[in-house]
This record gives sequence, C-alpha cells and structure tokens, in this order.
Amino acid sequence: MLYKVKVLIEKTLYVSKLTTVSNKKLRILFSIIFANIAVVLDVVIILIFSVLLTNDINYSNEFIVSSINFILENKYLLIVIVILRFVSLLVERLNLELLGLAVNENLRLYLMRQSFEKGNLSTSDAYYYINQVASHVSGFYRAITQFINNGVQIIGYSVFLLISDFRLFSFFGVGAFLLIFPTKYLISRGKYYQHISFEDNHKVFSNIQRIIENTFLIKILNTATFEFDRFKNKLSRYTESQSKNLVYGSINSVLPTFSTVLILAILLSLTNFVKNISFEFIGVLLRLFQSLSVFNNSLNLVLNSSVHVDELYKLDKFSPHQFTENYVYDNQNKYAVEFKNVNFKYFNSEKSIFENLNFGIEKNKHTIVTGANGSGKSTLLGLITGLYLPEIGEIVISSKKIGYIGVTPLIFEGTLKENILYGNNANIVEHEIYKLINQFNLYPNETDIDLEKLVSNTTLSSGQMQKISFIRALLNNSEILLLDEATSNLDKSSKQIVFEILKEKNITIINSTHSKEDFDYDFELNIKVADDMTSILIR
Repeated sequence: MLYKVKVLIEKTLYVSKLTTVSNKKLRILFSIIFANIAVVLDVVIILIFSVLLTNDINYSNEFIVSSINFILENKYLLIVIVILRFVSLLVERLNLELLGLAVNENLRLYLMRQSFEKGNLSTSDAYYYINQVASHVSGFYRAITQFINNGVQIIGYSVFLLISDFRLFSFFGVGAFLLIFPTKYLISRGKYYQHISFEDNHKVFSNIQRIIENTFLIKILNTATFEFDRFKNKLSRYTESQSKNLVYGSINSVLPTFSTVLILAILLSLTNFVKNISFEFIGVLLRLFQSLSVFNNSLNLVLNSSVHVDELYKLDKFSPHQFTENYVYDNQNKYAVEFKNVNFKYFNSEKSIFENLNFGIEKNKHTIVTGANGSGKSTLLGLITGLYLPEIGEIVISSKKIGYIGVTPLIFEGTLKENILYGNNANIVEHEIYKLINQFNLYPNETDIDLEKLVSNTTLSSGQMQKISFIRALLNNSEILLLDEATSNLDKSSKQIVFEILKEKNITIINSTHSKEDFDYDFELNIKVADDMTSILIR
C-alpha cells in the first residue's frame, strides 16, 4: 500500500510539472487553511447554539467558557462568525475551482502541442487526452485538496469530541475503525471499474471520431445501422462500468454518516448509555462523520483521477519525441516517397499497423491508394507527411513542399482571400488567385468576385470548400499533394476540371480513395490485411 502511495506521489509530482501552473502547493495550502478556519467556526457556532437553546454551559475548560461568555455578551459576534464561516468556505471553494480551471487550460494547451509533436498518437487518442484526460487530471487537484482538507477536519472534530466525552467518543471511534474494512473494499472495486470505464470511454471517443469523420462514406455505403449499433454497444459498456463505479463510490461516501446516525439512534432509543449526551456533542459528531463521508468520497475521486494521472504520465514518459531520425528529406532520392523496412504502431497499442513496409512512389505521377476500411490508408498518409513516425525503418521524401486535402476541408470564418492563403508565407499577387479561381470554376455564376467577401463552412457548398483547398495547395507550390477522399464532394465535371489542372502542374499526387474508377491514374497502391498481416502491392 505504501509503495502504491509513493508511486502515485511520484507520478503526481511529475505530471504537476506539465501543468506549468505556478504556486499550486501554496494555493492548495491556502484552501486547506481556509477550510479549517471554517471548521473552527463551525464548532463555535454549534457551541453557541447549544448554550442558547439549553441556557447551560457544561464545560470545565476556562478558555472555552470565557470565549462562549464573551460571544454571548456581544451577540452581534455570532452574526460575524456565521458570515466569516461563509466567506472562508467561499474563498476555499473558489480558489480550488480556479486552480482546476488553470490546470485544465494549461494541460489542454500542452496536449494539443503533443498531438502534433508525438509521432505515434492517433487522432482519437489526441481527442481523448485533450478533452477527457486533461479534465480529469485538473479534477485530481481538487480531489486531493478536499482529501487533505477533510483529513484535517476529522482530526479537529475528533480532538473536540475527545475532550468533551472520552468514553462516548471511544465507542464511536471503534465504529469508525471498523469502517476501514468496507471502505477499503468499496474503494478498490470503484477504482477497478474506473479503470474499465477509462478504457471503454476511450473506445467510445474513437468510435465517435470514426463515425463523424466518415459520415459521407457511411451514408454512401448505407452502413449507418451497423455503425450506430456498434457505437451503442460501446456506449453501453462504458455506461455500465461507470455506473458500477458510481454505485461503489456513492455507498462509500454515505456509509460513515449512515453508520453514525444508525448507532446513535440505537443508543438513544434502546439504551441509557447516552442519556446525558449534549447537543453540541451530537452536532460535532454528525459533522465529524459528515467530514468522514466527504473524506471517503474525495479519496475515491483521488483514486479515480489517478487513473488519468497515470495515463498522462505514460504518455509523456514512455512516448517521448522519438523516431524523428526515421523521417528523412532527400531531394536527390529516386522516388517522391520511399518506405524502407518501416514498422509503425500507435501509442498504447500492442498491434502494429504496418510491419516491414518497402515501396517507392514515383515522382510526378498520380498514385491512388486503395484498401478496405481500417486497412491503414489514412495512417499511411500520416506517415508520408511526418505526422506519424515509424519506430523502425526509414521514410524518405524528396520534397518538403507537401500539400494535403481531406474529405472535410479546413474553412474558417473569414475572407475568401484569407481562406485561400491560409498557411502561405509567399508574396502571392491577386492575379494568381483570380486565375485559379476561374480555372476551378469556383463561382460559375459570378463575374466580379470579391476576395474580401466573408465566407464560412455555412456559406459555401461542400464542392466550393474542396476547390478552395485545391487552390490553397497549388498556391503553396505543393510538389507532393496528398488527397484523402478529397474529391468526394465534387461532381464529375468538377473532378475533370480539377485533375486537368493538376496534370498541367506536373506534381506527385498520392490519392487515397474508395472510388478508383473515377480517376485517370498512373499507379495503384493497394493495402491488404490478411491474418493480421498488412501487405502493399503497387501496380
């Protein structure tokens, strides 16, 4: 157990550096101080209320008696104490929430950069780490602070009860000790199902990405029912594991308060053991076990969030910025792109996508990439661009001027000119832009086209968006142009226009498609998967 705690602390400190939020320890300490100021004020309020209701002070401690008398003599102080308690709790809560937001913001920025810099992080992994893992790790800091807070509160309430009635407190102390055993079991089961739900949620995210990014193809192939059933099954598995985690966590959080009230009810109704128990003892006792409930709940949250801390630790520690030496630029290379004994697998995956790939793609030719869904066509394009890096082998490219056009073109709310020149640092004259706009027949019914007109993905047709992407790639002087179902939203005549223009440019085109019959191509690179072995045939 101590070893596990030590490992968790080490990983937490390591991950803490990634957040780049300053003064985290100081802010956590700040929250602990204010939370326990509220605890002291809680006890004072309970004591004063008890004296006001019973008109009796049953304490031998001179400091307690004189403090109570002073407040009773200046009754406005009770109002001040109540306000101070509220302010303390508010400051403590706001400090924690703002810390969580700062950690979440910085982690998401960090993970966004990682999704670009890592050579083996899939798109679904990137989505999941940026959205889910960052959120859970930020919650970890809130949970661990609440855990410490309530630990200190338990000590404070216990000291008061110990002084008030040692015999009665000892009885409840035995009950609290016995709670350790069911608590340990409930926490272990909760953590187990949190780990399962983490894996299931990861699969749900992957499935969402699969459906959203392939909506066009799914509609064409009429496989929506199959995809939705598959998504429903994964979502049901996640909901089931998360539900079990919530059940164990909820039982664990209410068990201390339930046990206390039950024991107190039995003692008051069936025995004379507690006939002289004071109101303030009952009040503080209930606050003690309420804190114990919150302590259990925060411990459960700490352990749940530690699953995500562990994943972030693995991502940074065991998936470094690696294999960059396996992606090589050589403008004298015979091929536009050449794979030499390439092996690749995604982070956290046991299975390789490609093993021992060897092939070359001819310069200034149109090569189509074909294969079944899931065979690795998009991964292959990612390797060619350098987005993904092989762990073994070498990828050689003959030009750094690489363009990419996907099924969903990047169009943002801005002027037509801004969209066309996105990412272009060259000094492009407007004449060149107008020439390509007319060649691609971007606005067939307009003669006076304004480059400063505002456009977005809601004002343009899908065909226009894809044409803008082609214009953008050509103005960037792309020498190797990667297409990923990039003409799927174009009609037959528009496709003809596009490829006549591309042929004139005499560039290397690598075109991933499900519709090879639509193209006049030079070579076909076909990906086949049989018995978990991937092979590539160029013909």
